[in-house]
Amino acid sequence: MAEKKEEQTKQQNPEQNSEQKLEKPSEQSSVENQEAKKPEPPKSPPKERPQRQPSVFFRALSQIAFLFLLASLGVTIFLSALTLDFLDLYPFRHKIPESLQKRWPLSLYYDFVQLHQLPEEERYQQLIMQAQEKYNRLITEGSSDLENRAKALEDSYKALIRTQKEQNMKESEELRKLREQLALDQKKLEDGKIDLENRKVAIDELSQRLASETLNIESSLIRFMEQENRLDQVRNIAAQMESKSLARIFDEVPDDQLIYDILSGVEPGHSGKVLGNMDPEKAGRIMKLGQKPLSLPEPGPSRPYVPPSLQNLINDTQANLR
Repeated sequence: MAEKKEEQTKQQNPEQNSEQKLEKPSEQSSVENQEAKKPEPPKSPPKERPQRQPSVFFRALSQIAFLFLLASLGVTIFLSALTLDFLDLYPFRHKIPESLQKRWPLSLYYDFVQLHQLPEEERYQQLIMQAQEKYNRLITEGSSDLENRAKALEDSYKALIRTQKEQNMKESEELRKLREQLALDQKKLEDGKIDLENRKVAIDELSQRLASETLNIESSLIRFMEQENRLDQVRNIAAQMESKSLARIFDEVPDDQLIYDILSGVEPGHSGKVLGNMDPEKAGRIMKLGQKPLSLPEPGPSRPYVPPSLQNLINDTQANLR
């Protein structure tokens, strides 16, 4: 019930509520202004840090750098002035006293200007003369460095000559050995040629001997065949005769070999009867002939004829050997 009454009072007095709300912020702003008007406490001043002194090395380095820059500036100004004078933009070299002209570094500048003012041919001649004078001065004066270099070059040259000499000696020795080996090979080749020629001669002789032997064998065979042809008729007659009469005839024939050849072609029974009726001594000689090996008859007189097959064989052999 009490709450309902309060709500009713609020609804009845809205203006009073709004006025109370306006009074509250005004009171808050007045409080803030009073706080702002209060004096602030004094602030303490900031403490200054002590400055660090540069080191001795840094000061020396800075001084050296300053002096270097100052010297570079002076040299630049000096060279710029000399350039202006050399280009005749602002000539002043004639105004400098001669005593200063002969001092360094002006003496180098005046020599340079004097050299480049000459004509081209004379300038080249002057440069050549200066180079020659410098070269002569270096030669006449000399130095330990040049002497050491000359000595080193001389030693290296001697070592090179010694090495080259040793190499030449080795090469000459190898060349001598090769020449000796070549001479031996040539001698062997010549000996081989002589041996080959001797062998060719020996082969020719053997070929000739073979041909002659072949001819002898051929003639012996021909004689043997001729004898066999002649003995065939005698053997046929002997085979038809009686053994006693044939034995009497053989006793009178002096050629035991002929009797043996005839009896060898007759039947064994008939030849045995003939030998039994013959003289025992002569029959014994004939029986001994049967123990000897067969041999061809002696060759007759040599003939100029050579069989074609044998002649072709001899010709091919000689052609292959040559």
